[in-house]
Amino acid sequence: MNDDARRPEHLTADERTKLHRAHQWLRNASAALEALTATDPLRGRWDPAPAPDEALDGARADLRNAYQAIVRHHQELFGWDDSVGPTP
Repeated sequence: MNDDARRPEHLTADERTKLHRAHQWLRNASAALEALTATDPLRGRWDPAPAPDEALDGARADLRNAYQAIVRHHQELFGWDDSVGPTP
């Protein structure tokens, strides 16, 4: 973080709320994709069915969009340079 960047304690209540919601979106999107791809079978009960391609594509897109929202908020609020982030 450069010397001119804002600090978290200087955020307004509205900015803090937006950042919190963006982080929550990222957590939820990650959990949704995990549920589709990393579900363990329960011994003696059931085997997870493979997720349809449309569901996987949607979950991946939501995760990508949530990550981009986090990057955008951090860039706008803190001057964060995400030059090492994923490329579309």
